[in-house]
Amino acid sequence: MKTTFKITATLIAALALSTSSFSMDLKTQAEKYIGDIHFDTDEIAAQELYNKAINKVFIMEEEEYIDDIPFDTSEIASAKLSEIALNKTFELEDEPYIDDIPFDTSEVVSNTNAKEDLTTMF
Repeated sequence: MKTTFKITATLIAALALSTSSFSMDLKTQAEKYIGDIHFDTDEIAAQELYNKAINKVFIMEEEEYIDDIPFDTSEIASAKLSEIALNKTFELEDEPYIDDIPFDTSEVVSNTNAKEDLTTMF
């Protein structure tokens, strides 16, 4: 009987409290200024993610032999440079005087024949 009385008293007290709380007018006042946080949380979160990304350490194992290019790049580069050089048109300036090197053909030939005669003698 004692337990029944305790349970009943507890239920009545709970019912009384719940009805009194409903009868009260619990209205919250609207805040005049809702921006009470004086910093930009999006910017702080973005900065934190940026700092984590920058400070991340990546450890890559080096391969002993890298053969990912199946062709000789120096050969291809030299062929391309040759192609570019052959396709380039060079424009030479006209010289006002083409005989700028003093050259006497008969003297050169006579000196050449004399040297050939000397080399055949020895």
